[in-house]
Amino acid sequence: MPGLTLAGLVAVGAYGLGALVPSLSSLVWALILGAVVATAVTLPGGAHRGVDFAAKPVLKLGVVLLGFQISVSDAIALGPKVLLVVLVTLPVTFGAALFVGRRLGLSTKLSLLVGTGSAICGASAIAAMDSVADAEEEDVGFAVATVTLFGTVAVFAIPALAGGVIGIPSGVAAVWAGASVHEVGQVVAAASPLGNGALETATLVKLTRVALLAPSVLVVGLLMRAGGGGGGGGSGFPVPLFVLGFLGALAVRSAGVLPQTVIDGILSVDTALLTVALGGLGLNLSVRSMARLGWRPLALGLLVSVVVAAVSLAMILGLGV
Repeated sequence: MPGLTLAGLVAVGAYGLGALVPSLSSLVWALILGAVVATAVTLPGGAHRGVDFAAKPVLKLGVVLLGFQISVSDAIALGPKVLLVVLVTLPVTFGAALFVGRRLGLSTKLSLLVGTGSAICGASAIAAMDSVADAEEEDVGFAVATVTLFGTVAVFAIPALAGGVIGIPSGVAAVWAGASVHEVGQVVAAASPLGNGALETATLVKLTRVALLAPSVLVVGLLMRAGGGGGGGGSGFPVPLFVLGFLGALAVRSAGVLPQTVIDGILSVDTALLTVALGGLGLNLSVRSMARLGWRPLALGLLVSVVVAAVSLAMILGLGV
């Protein structure tokens, strides 16, 4: 209870900071605030079990509930061209992250986490992928930091480039924002200046990327298990159980058996769970260990962010979306 309570208090503080600075989600603030607390004070020995509970089981439950964010019919309604943009950009982003990370001398796990956050949905995707990658805490912290930094840059860069430099229609720019910006909240911020209808389009494209979180974690977990690197959620079962839960939630949402008010309530609970989980991850961070990694993770985050934006835009223009 002491550690879980502490993670909960960090989450409360993160909600407050998120209200003051809405360009960063409560999840990101929870990681930052947790790291600050962990750096400033030494946690009592009895707190670590609760902090780990927040960072692992609570996180997995939060990932399960992410499946309620979008239905299959919503994704299909985007059309085959937009779906192709999303489906191609994701593996290219993963490949670029692993390639560039190797050239920079970074660990495969850190590169994988940066690729996951850039390709799918920022901090929550990084935390979910870490459940099978089992990276060092400082790798998780650096991945979230870099993805958050360059996702925030994209909030301002995408509308400016779309309208003033490239000169594409607002509807096309909305698809680009949804296909390239990292966090859901950042997509909302980037699409808001683009005009009527742009926000809904961008958000729907982004949520389609979120729906690919479970298959991505599943594939990575199976590859790691095949290579002797673990995976599978820490059990003998070949598929992480929280991935099956995510797919089950997606199926329930797609079946349309729940009213929207219930869905909204579930998603509010989900945000709270993920915020507590990121608070737990932050409380396990060592800022001093992160500092030893230097500039290279930032360079990786920048290059991968450029790849996501460039590849998605090239496909959008090439396919005539």
